[in-house]
Amino acid sequence: MIFSESVGSGEPLLLLNGIMMTTATWAAQTRALSPHFRCLLHDFRGQLRSEKPPGPYSMSMHVDDLEALLEEQGIERAHLVGTSYGGEVGMMFAAAHPERVRSLTVIACVSRVNDVLAEGVTRWARTAREAPEQLWDVTAPYNYSPRFLDENPVFVEAARQRMASQPAEWYRALADLCEAFVTLSVDLSAIRCPTLVLCGQDDSWAPAPRHREMAANIPGSRLVLVPDCGHMCTMERPEAVTRALLEWHAASESTGQ
Repeated sequence: MIFSESVGSGEPLLLLNGIMMTTATWAAQTRALSPHFRCLLHDFRGQLRSEKPPGPYSMSMHVDDLEALLEEQGIERAHLVGTSYGGEVGMMFAAAHPERVRSLTVIACVSRVNDVLAEGVTRWARTAREAPEQLWDVTAPYNYSPRFLDENPVFVEAARQRMASQPAEWYRALADLCEAFVTLSVDLSAIRCPTLVLCGQDDSWAPAPRHREMAANIPGSRLVLVPDCGHMCTMERPEAVTRALLEWHAASESTGQ
Protein backbone atom coordinates (compact mmCIF):
# COMPACT_ATOMS: atom_id res chain seq x y z
CA MET A 1 0.00 0.00 0.00
CA ILE A 2 1.29 3.41 -1.02
CA PHE A 3 0.03 6.21 1.26
CA SER A 4 -1.17 9.28 -0.62
CA GLU A 5 -3.17 12.45 0.00
CA SER A 6 -4.51 15.27 -2.15
CA VAL A 7 -4.89 18.98 -1.35
CA GLY A 8 -6.30 21.80 -3.48
CA SER A 9 -7.74 21.87 -6.99
CA GLY A 10 -6.59 22.58 -10.51
CA GLU A 11 -4.00 20.86 -12.67
CA PRO A 12 -2.43 17.92 -10.81
CA LEU A 13 1.01 18.56 -9.30
CA LEU A 14 2.89 15.79 -7.53
CA LEU A 15 5.32 16.57 -4.70
CA LEU A 16 7.94 13.81 -4.47
CA ASN A 17 9.71 13.22 -1.14
CA GLY A 18 13.36 13.29 -0.26
CA ILE A 19 14.66 10.05 1.21
CA MET A 20 13.89 10.83 4.88
CA MET A 21 10.78 12.90 4.23
CA THR A 22 7.08 12.23 4.51
CA THR A 23 4.17 14.11 2.98
CA ALA A 24 3.93 16.49 5.97
CA THR A 25 7.43 17.79 5.26
CA TRP A 26 6.01 19.61 2.23
CA ALA A 27 3.66 21.71 4.41
CA ALA A 28 5.02 25.11 3.35
CA GLN A 29 4.96 24.24 -0.36
CA THR A 30 1.51 22.64 -0.12
CA ARG A 31 0.06 25.80 1.43
CA ALA A 32 1.50 27.96 -1.34
CA LEU A 33 0.71 25.66 -4.26
CA SER A 34 -2.71 24.23 -3.35
CA PRO A 35 -4.65 27.42 -4.30
CA HIS A 36 -3.30 26.94 -7.85
CA PHE A 37 -2.90 23.17 -8.24
CA ARG A 38 -4.28 19.89 -7.04
CA CYS A 39 -1.29 18.79 -4.96
CA LEU A 40 -0.91 15.02 -4.76
CA LEU A 41 1.60 13.76 -2.19
CA HIS A 42 2.68 10.24 -1.36
CA ASP A 43 5.27 8.39 0.67
CA PHE A 44 7.46 6.19 -1.49
CA ARG A 45 7.44 2.49 -0.80
CA GLY A 46 9.65 2.11 2.28
CA GLN A 47 8.84 5.57 3.67
CA LEU A 48 6.91 6.50 6.78
CA ARG A 49 3.26 5.76 6.00
CA SER A 50 3.67 3.41 3.04
CA GLU A 51 4.39 -0.31 3.08
CA LYS A 52 7.94 -1.36 3.86
CA PRO A 53 8.40 -4.77 2.26
CA PRO A 54 11.80 -6.43 2.54
CA GLY A 55 14.40 -5.15 0.06
CA PRO A 56 16.26 -4.84 -2.11
CA TYR A 57 14.59 -1.75 -3.55
CA SER A 58 15.33 -0.01 -6.84
CA MET A 59 14.80 3.47 -8.24
CA SER A 60 12.81 2.01 -11.15
CA MET A 61 10.44 0.45 -8.59
CA HIS A 62 9.45 3.98 -7.52
CA VAL A 63 8.89 4.96 -11.16
CA ASP A 64 6.49 2.02 -11.52
CA ASP A 65 4.74 2.91 -8.25
CA LEU A 66 4.33 6.51 -9.44
CA GLU A 67 2.79 5.37 -12.71
CA ALA A 68 0.38 3.12 -10.76
CA LEU A 69 -0.55 6.06 -8.51
CA LEU A 70 -1.39 8.23 -11.53
CA GLU A 71 -3.55 5.43 -12.91
CA GLU A 72 -5.29 4.98 -9.57
CA GLN A 73 -6.03 8.72 -9.34
CA GLY A 74 -7.20 8.95 -12.97
CA ILE A 75 -4.44 11.43 -13.83
CA GLU A 76 -3.26 11.40 -17.43
CA ARG A 77 -0.58 14.12 -17.15
CA ALA A 78 0.86 15.99 -14.18
CA HIS A 79 3.47 18.49 -13.07
CA LEU A 80 6.22 16.83 -11.01
CA VAL A 81 8.14 18.59 -8.22
CA GLY A 82 10.71 16.50 -6.40
CA THR A 83 13.50 17.19 -3.96
CA SER A 84 16.64 15.07 -3.60
CA TYR A 85 15.58 11.38 -3.88
CA GLY A 86 12.15 12.47 -5.13
CA GLY A 87 13.62 14.73 -7.80
CA GLU A 88 15.74 11.84 -9.02
CA VAL A 89 12.66 9.62 -9.26
CA GLY A 90 10.95 12.51 -11.07
CA MET A 91 13.74 12.72 -13.64
CA MET A 92 13.61 8.97 -14.24
CA PHE A 93 9.82 9.12 -14.63
CA ALA A 94 9.99 12.05 -17.06
CA ALA A 95 12.58 10.20 -19.15
CA ALA A 96 10.56 6.95 -19.17
CA HIS A 97 7.05 8.45 -19.55
CA PRO A 98 7.37 11.82 -21.31
CA GLU A 99 3.72 11.77 -22.38
CA ARG A 100 2.61 11.89 -18.72
CA VAL A 101 4.68 14.87 -17.53
CA ARG A 102 3.57 18.49 -18.12
CA SER A 103 6.60 19.95 -16.36
CA LEU A 104 9.36 18.89 -14.01
CA THR A 105 11.03 20.68 -11.10
CA VAL A 106 14.12 19.03 -9.60
CA ILE A 107 15.44 20.38 -6.31
CA ALA A 108 18.76 19.42 -4.67
CA CYS A 109 19.34 16.50 -7.03
CA VAL A 110 22.04 14.64 -8.90
CA SER A 111 21.68 12.59 -12.07
CA ARG A 112 24.38 10.08 -11.20
CA VAL A 113 26.21 8.97 -8.06
CA ASN A 114 29.94 9.64 -7.77
CA ASP A 115 32.29 7.95 -5.30
CA VAL A 116 31.84 10.67 -2.65
CA LEU A 117 28.05 10.35 -2.68
CA ALA A 118 28.19 6.56 -2.75
CA GLU A 119 30.49 6.49 0.27
CA GLY A 120 28.30 8.91 2.25
CA VAL A 121 25.00 7.18 1.48
CA THR A 122 26.50 3.78 2.18
CA ARG A 123 27.51 5.13 5.60
CA TRP A 124 23.88 6.24 6.13
CA ALA A 125 22.64 2.75 5.30
CA ARG A 126 25.18 1.12 7.60
CA THR A 127 24.27 3.48 10.45
CA ALA A 128 20.53 2.85 9.96
CA ARG A 129 21.12 -0.90 10.21
CA GLU A 130 23.78 -1.04 12.92
CA ALA A 131 23.55 2.13 15.05
CA PRO A 132 20.19 3.86 14.40
CA GLU A 133 20.55 6.02 17.51
CA GLN A 134 23.40 7.83 15.71
CA LEU A 135 21.54 8.45 12.45
CA TRP A 136 20.54 12.08 13.09
CA ASP A 137 24.10 13.09 13.94
CA VAL A 138 25.45 11.27 10.89
CA THR A 139 22.95 12.71 8.39
CA ALA A 140 22.13 16.23 9.60
CA PRO A 141 25.41 17.88 8.49
CA TYR A 142 24.74 16.68 4.93
CA ASN A 143 21.11 17.77 4.87
CA TYR A 144 21.24 21.20 6.53
CA SER A 145 23.63 24.12 6.41
CA PRO A 146 25.72 24.81 9.53
CA ARG A 147 24.03 28.19 9.91
CA PHE A 148 20.55 26.62 9.93
CA LEU A 149 21.55 24.02 12.51
CA ASP A 150 23.13 26.66 14.75
CA GLU A 151 20.20 29.07 14.53
CA ASN A 152 17.37 26.54 15.02
CA PRO A 153 18.08 24.46 18.15
CA VAL A 154 14.39 23.82 18.83
CA PHE A 155 13.89 22.41 15.33
CA VAL A 156 17.04 20.32 15.65
CA GLU A 157 15.98 18.75 18.94
CA ALA A 158 12.44 18.05 17.67
CA ALA A 159 13.83 16.45 14.50
CA ARG A 160 16.28 14.37 16.53
CA GLN A 161 13.48 13.12 18.79
CA ARG A 162 11.20 12.43 15.82
CA MET A 163 13.86 10.31 14.15
CA ALA A 164 14.61 8.49 17.40
CA SER A 165 10.92 7.56 17.73
CA GLN A 166 10.76 5.67 14.42
CA PRO A 167 10.24 1.90 14.56
CA ALA A 168 12.92 -0.59 13.56
CA GLU A 169 11.28 -1.26 10.19
CA TRP A 170 11.66 2.44 9.24
CA TYR A 171 15.43 2.23 9.75
CA ARG A 172 15.65 -1.04 7.81
CA ALA A 173 13.63 0.39 4.92
CA LEU A 174 15.71 3.60 4.94
CA ALA A 175 18.84 1.49 4.49
CA ASP A 176 17.17 -0.27 1.55
CA LEU A 177 16.29 3.11 0.01
CA CYS A 178 19.88 4.31 0.42
CA GLU A 179 21.18 1.19 -1.30
CA ALA A 180 18.77 1.78 -4.20
CA PHE A 181 20.01 5.35 -4.57
CA VAL A 182 23.66 4.43 -5.15
CA THR A 183 22.65 2.77 -8.46
CA LEU A 184 21.19 6.04 -9.82
CA SER A 185 21.94 7.01 -13.41
CA VAL A 186 19.59 9.29 -15.38
CA ASP A 187 19.68 9.97 -19.13
CA LEU A 188 19.13 13.72 -18.98
CA SER A 189 18.83 14.04 -22.76
CA ALA A 190 15.62 11.98 -22.60
CA ILE A 191 13.86 14.65 -20.50
CA ARG A 192 11.82 16.76 -22.93
CA CYS A 193 9.34 18.61 -20.73
CA PRO A 194 9.79 22.18 -19.39
CA THR A 195 12.20 21.74 -16.47
CA LEU A 196 13.24 23.92 -13.54
CA VAL A 197 16.50 22.95 -11.82
CA LEU A 198 16.68 24.44 -8.33
CA CYS A 199 19.55 24.29 -5.84
CA GLY A 200 20.51 25.65 -2.45
CA GLN A 201 23.63 27.71 -3.01
CA ASP A 202 25.36 26.17 0.01
CA ASP A 203 24.36 22.57 -0.73
CA SER A 204 27.44 20.42 -0.12
CA TRP A 205 25.62 17.15 -0.83
CA ALA A 206 24.37 18.04 -4.33
CA PRO A 207 26.43 21.18 -5.03
CA ALA A 208 25.63 23.96 -7.46
CA PRO A 209 28.16 22.87 -10.14
CA ARG A 210 26.33 19.56 -10.49
CA HIS A 211 23.04 21.41 -10.94
CA ARG A 212 24.62 23.62 -13.59
CA GLU A 213 25.76 20.46 -15.38
CA MET A 214 22.25 18.98 -15.19
CA ALA A 215 20.65 22.16 -16.49
CA ALA A 216 23.12 22.26 -19.38
CA ASN A 217 22.11 18.72 -20.36
CA ILE A 218 18.32 18.98 -20.02
CA PRO A 219 17.06 20.70 -23.18
CA GLY A 220 15.48 24.09 -22.50
CA SER A 221 15.76 23.89 -18.71
CA ARG A 222 16.16 26.83 -16.32
CA LEU A 223 18.50 26.96 -13.31
CA VAL A 224 17.70 28.85 -10.08
CA LEU A 225 20.08 29.05 -7.12
CA VAL A 226 18.54 29.77 -3.71
CA PRO A 227 20.96 31.73 -1.50
CA ASP A 228 21.81 31.05 2.15
CA CYS A 229 20.66 27.43 2.41
CA GLY A 230 21.89 23.89 2.15
CA HIS A 231 20.49 20.62 0.80
CA MET A 232 17.10 20.89 2.53
CA CYS A 233 16.33 24.22 0.92
CA THR A 234 12.60 23.38 0.94
CA MET A 235 12.77 23.66 4.74
CA GLU A 236 15.55 26.20 5.23
CA ARG A 237 14.16 28.71 2.70
CA PRO A 238 10.57 27.59 2.01
CA GLU A 239 9.36 31.03 0.90
CA ALA A 240 12.15 31.38 -1.66
CA VAL A 241 11.53 27.88 -3.02
CA THR A 242 7.77 28.33 -3.36
CA ARG A 243 8.22 31.77 -4.93
CA ALA A 244 10.58 30.29 -7.52
CA LEU A 245 8.09 27.51 -8.25
CA LEU A 246 5.13 29.84 -8.68
CA GLU A 247 7.05 32.33 -10.80
CA TRP A 248 8.39 29.60 -13.05
CA HIS A 249 4.98 27.96 -13.53
CA ALA A 250 3.40 31.35 -14.27
CA ALA A 251 6.12 32.13 -16.84
CA SER A 252 5.76 28.68 -18.44
CA GLU A 253 2.00 29.12 -18.71
CA SER A 254 2.31 32.57 -20.27
CA THR A 255 4.68 31.26 -22.96
CA GLY A 256 2.50 28.24 -23.65
CA GLN A 257 5.07 25.64 -22.63
